[in-house]
Amino acid sequence: MKQWQRLLSNLLYSLLHTESQGETHLSGLTTGCLVIANHPGLVKQWVLLHWLAKQGRQHKTDKGDLLCWMHPEAQLPRWLRPWLPDVVIQLADPVAQNSTEKLTAASKQLEQHLRNGGIALVWPQAIPATGVTAARPQLKPYGWSLLAAQQANVPVLAAHMEQTGRKVRITLLPPRPLQLADPEPRHRHHSAAQWAEDLLGEAALQHHLGHHTLWQLLCRAARQQGRNRLILTDATGNRATYQQLLARALILGQALAKESQPGECVGLLLPTSIAATTSFFALQSIGRLPALLNFTAGSAPLQSACRTAHIKTIYTSRLFVQKGGLAPLITVLQQERTVRFLEDIRGGLTFWQLLWGGVWAWWPEKRYRHLTPDARPGEPAVLLFTSGSEGEPKGVALSHDNLLANGIQMRARLWIHPEDRLLNVLPMFHAFGLTVGTLLPLLAGMRSHSLPSPLDYHGIPEVIYNQRTTLLAATDTFLAGYARTADPCDFLWVRYVVAGAEPLRAETHRLWMERFGIRILEGYGSTETSPVLAVNTPLSCRFGSVGRLLPGISHRLEAVPGIADGAQLMVQGPNIMLGYLLPDGTGHYHPPTTPQGPGWYATGDIVRVDPQGFIHILGRAKRFAKVGGEMISLARVEQLAALAWPEHRHGAVALSQPDNSGQTGEQLLLITDHPQPERATLLSHLRAQGLGEIYLPKTILTIETMPLLGSGKIDFAALTAFAARARAKKR
Repeated sequence: MKQWQRLLSNLLYSLLHTESQGETHLSGLTTGCLVIANHPGLVKQWVLLHWLAKQGRQHKTDKGDLLCWMHPEAQLPRWLRPWLPDVVIQLADPVAQNSTEKLTAASKQLEQHLRNGGIALVWPQAIPATGVTAARPQLKPYGWSLLAAQQANVPVLAAHMEQTGRKVRITLLPPRPLQLADPEPRHRHHSAAQWAEDLLGEAALQHHLGHHTLWQLLCRAARQQGRNRLILTDATGNRATYQQLLARALILGQALAKESQPGECVGLLLPTSIAATTSFFALQSIGRLPALLNFTAGSAPLQSACRTAHIKTIYTSRLFVQKGGLAPLITVLQQERTVRFLEDIRGGLTFWQLLWGGVWAWWPEKRYRHLTPDARPGEPAVLLFTSGSEGEPKGVALSHDNLLANGIQMRARLWIHPEDRLLNVLPMFHAFGLTVGTLLPLLAGMRSHSLPSPLDYHGIPEVIYNQRTTLLAATDTFLAGYARTADPCDFLWVRYVVAGAEPLRAETHRLWMERFGIRILEGYGSTETSPVLAVNTPLSCRFGSVGRLLPGISHRLEAVPGIADGAQLMVQGPNIMLGYLLPDGTGHYHPPTTPQGPGWYATGDIVRVDPQGFIHILGRAKRFAKVGGEMISLARVEQLAALAWPEHRHGAVALSQPDNSGQTGEQLLLITDHPQPERATLLSHLRAQGLGEIYLPKTILTIETMPLLGSGKIDFAALTAFAARARAKKR
């Protein structure tokens, strides 16, 4: 009977086109192994089980059947089991009666099976989510299976699979022994779950990278989620489905193609909106490189950026220029390059352009291959510019794979669902606004609502409620502003709030927790890392840290002279930029390199990494001042000020000592928007923290409005200039 079942199973399997990568990792093993895999649909479950059983018959013919552990709510239907004659299905319910005894027995059974050289499979994400409010089981129910593999002294292999039509692709990572970040007995299950979650993320990275550009990823998302799925809305009332976005991008791309050459860098000066997203993908569809320009930076930095990137043409909106008061800026830019308005281009479209754009929207990938036959995932997809918070901006070239990798890494940690809704308030010229606010929802099938400015503290909470927003990403500055004006009901639908770009203040965290019952998840990254490097999650969170590094990212710590309790963070991974574009006129990208070798990026941040892998930011390497022979963190001075006056903004700067002072080193100055800051108040908090008076600023200055960059970060260049002018007046 089993032979007939196997024959019929093989016949059904042959109807699907299955490709596999890494099967030699399984065939080369001389011991048993535990396989963990992403939780696929019903067909993909069957394919993976059949494929693993087939590998077992070929290389472990005397080791018994494949043992598969499932949660009862995710088990295969009984009618499908006869088609898996070499698979033994076992159920593990962590909440059933006498669950401890049952899991102990299951663990012993699994351990014995692995010791005998057998193959076992578990799906850590046991119960598929059925809505945005469904709890993600994560890996907790199956931490015992990983510990059983450790007890049996066998490796763990991670698999990732994906189905497109009749084609199924399976990627298998090399075997690895279980490594626990926290070996304490009470934390072993959770630590094993975290390790497996990272391993599954790495499998997803290896499976997806190197295959698709951003345009191809958009087309694939449209097929998977449905072409008529509403995916974008904005403040103008404009709406777009996948099909409409593809059609508009192709139509606009036809017009833009006549005004530039393949591979040319083209500037976009647009607010967060559907028009900006359409323009971005229009340039992608014709093989141009979008350079996203910071319209809040001023004319001098913008002109420098255009010269660095050799930008000849900039596209913007006449309505945006009028409402934003940017006419003087446009006048300056028009002196050296062409500035085109989207309204003029739209008005000049012909009937045939509209017709053919709509027709090709049904075959967007074929059109793309025709227009850009040489496009590669490893080539530049976008050019961003650093914030300039500590100096002149530099061009940062990010590839298609860089941006895709960061999206995969974030989805490996944060459970998001196509039914989620995201509010995007950050501009596209900010890496966080591009990757998290624009690309992630598009490629994951989530609806996003775009707002041109994050500064409407009274209106945005109302929009969050009306749009039923479940995901919100912003800076500490903006989150604090929303919390102070919002009604508690405004955040009724919100599941995740992620803060980045600047340190999360304890006051902001407390305010959100007390008023709305929402824990803000602080993350960390930079433009050069596409941008997210680390993030806290609901099941792995430590306040005061920025979370653990995302899957696939390696790190090293480099000692910094004068700083004993921290070191500079170096990182390497698939989300690290292609390189800098410097204002040297060559137009060449300068790849990141450090003493660790090429491909490693020096973040410039001084950090401490605790034994569980959580990263604690101590400050920027450039934001340490040498005072009295000691290295003092300016970020720590700002934290002290935040403790003293939590409802105000503070920035610390260091200026060289005046020539006539007779002192060496630098002088600490604190700038705050507190109207009457008292040095004695700061001193009392300093002593309460057990710090020496060397951390006490020499001078405290009051500023009416704290200068901010477009990303929400404090503009430290402007603060330093303000402090220098104030000190000069006192002389």
